Amino acid sequence: MKFKLMFAATLLATSGFAIADSYQAEVGASATRWDVNRMNSRVNSYEADGKYYFSLVKTDNVPLAEAAYLGKSSNAFLTLVRNSGRGFFSDSNIYSGGVEVYIPENFLYVRVEGMYQRSDGSSDTSALTTIGLTPLDGLRLTTSWNSDESYHANIDAKYVTSLGEGQFINVEASVVDTDQGTKTTIGGDYYFDTSFSVGAEVSDDKYSTDYLIRTRKFFTESFSGELDYVDTDFGNLVALGVSYRF
Repeated sequence: MKFKLMFAATLLATSGFAIADSYQAEVGASATRWDVNRMNSRVNSYEADGKYYFSLVKTDNVPLAEAAYLGKSSNAFLTLVRNSGRGFFSDSNIYSGGVEVYIPENFLYVRVEGMYQRSDGSSDTSALTTIGLTPLDGLRLTTSWNSDESYHANIDAKYVTSLGEGQFINVEASVVDTDQGTKTTIGGDYYFDTSFSVGAEVSDDKYSTDYLIRTRKFFTESFSGELDYVDTDFGNLVALGVSYRF
């Protein structure tokens, strides 16, 4: 699989392939490794995902990573995750899917996701519902509820805007009030151009302060790679992903 992905990337980068200005589907794959301090434990995660947009996503003069978001593109999605644990952690499989819908006339946003998890002979089914508003171009405000828990007050904000001369910025922030206290996250991405970004994020609760740095590069308008690194009070996480649009 890795060889096929590398071979496809090389062909796309060198063949004089005509760059399209829209797409309607996207598939991706990623691998994540989390080493846990003081517990001699590790989790390796492997994920495959796909999205189908109900209409073409335009990519003209916007960051490629944010094209569907800025276009308010409704879609259906599916994700498969395999977690391979060692030490304190066990193996598990997670299957999820759902729909994400924008209603432009009413500035409404709705996302519904169903999840099935199986681990050590036990299983659990849950649903995550997110509702929100998109009052301004590039701005979305949401709150979410997990069916496995009572509702905890939470708000998530995302804003993408142009800085001029082909550069953009994405700013994200969230606050969640849980039984264990308040969790706050703030972060963002700087787009040097429509194809390349570098970002960072800080997340803090009573148990840990996590620091994330990330970067994503579109080698063509269809093929991209992404690298994330997270430092937490419990250990370090590294993730590598690729995606392809068509």
